[in-house]
Amino acid sequence: MIRKIFLVLAIALAFVQGAYGQGKPFVEITSFHKDADVSKVGINDDVWKDVASYKQPLQRQFLLEPKPKDVGVKEVHVQSVNDGRFIAFRLTWKDDTKDDTLKITNFSDAAAIQFPVSSDPLPEYFMGEPKKPVHILYWKAWRTKDQRDGTQSVNTSYPNMTIDMYTFDYKVTGTGTDKTQAQKDMFIPGRAALNPIDSAHKEIIEEASAEGPGTLKTKPVENTVGDAQWQNGTWTLVMRRPMTVADKESVQFKAGERKPIAFAVWEGHHMEGGGRKAVSPAWAEVMVQ
Repeated sequence: MIRKIFLVLAIALAFVQGAYGQGKPFVEITSFHKDADVSKVGINDDVWKDVASYKQPLQRQFLLEPKPKDVGVKEVHVQSVNDGRFIAFRLTWKDDTKDDTLKITNFSDAAAIQFPVSSDPLPEYFMGEPKKPVHILYWKAWRTKDQRDGTQSVNTSYPNMTIDMYTFDYKVTGTGTDKTQAQKDMFIPGRAALNPIDSAHKEIIEEASAEGPGTLKTKPVENTVGDAQWQNGTWTLVMRRPMTVADKESVQFKAGERKPIAFAVWEGHHMEGGGRKAVSPAWAEVMVQ
């Protein structure tokens, strides 16, 4: 069984690398140079009206467990603009349900864009490989809701819940004999374990790195900002970031350069999370004007 799994993986990856190596990416995207402040471009700004939209087919992640039998989102439409200093990506996809609340039984809608840190040599498109990292820009719908309505908590998710006492359910008021925030956090397992999901984020876009499946790590930088909106059964997501940043383990963009790019989308109502996701079938390519 193990030999069969490795054989399937080898065939799939050889097909993917071969397609890109022959100069035939599945999707070719252009990041159009615009005379606009791309660092502030919004979801519905006029700059997007005359920018070509590229359809990226998605398929179920089928290489590693946990993997879905099917996925809710089969394609995502991608646009990109830059002004020479900042670059922005606009993603739109159909999703009949808006899933952005935090509950034990809920799954959040989400999307991610992935780039290789270095294209020479090009890492495997499925989350990179050892010593060939990828940089991931990761958005979850609940982060947008937090940003818009305030941080979600047990009380907001379960307003009618009744409890006797939570050890950490007290106010942090000052110094001396009063409880400190550090003491309070000790009783919140996620924060005590430094779980990035339970850590405060200023931005709705989480930056992460990976060197293969199961190696995702949050990066201690927030160079990417964004906006997201669900309307009439469609999600629209904009990610904006500087074309070059100080962090050498982050993606860098340059005019005239072609950059491999890949996508992933999670449909919360379809109970997708983690490895249960829709993914690009191979590296696509974005050409920066």
